[in-house]
Amino acid sequence: MVVIPDGREAPVTASLVLRFDPSRTDNRESDRDSTWAGSITLAEEDSDFDLFDAAPGVLRLPDGRESEFMATGGPRESGCSGLGPAQFIAPGSSGA
Repeated sequence: MVVIPDGREAPVTASLVLRFDPSRTDNRESDRDSTWAGSITLAEEDSDFDLFDAAPGVLRLPDGRESEFMATGGPRESGCSGLGPAQFIAPGSSGA
């Protein structure tokens, strides 16, 4: 689910990757300074929702975890990037 600043929500599909800093040996998916990026696509083709309005937006997972992100396009498909913990990585997983 994507939530934009005015409170509207829209279901999406997302393809995301976590970017680790290659100069560090202690990277973790929960790092405040980690970055992640990918793409999001509206799940409903007839939606009037514009992903470009996610500036910033919140990506909310089905289990309630959330990450803030910036959309880089729209209206139906967009690149996205986030800073901070990668909430889409399952707790306890390696993130690989």
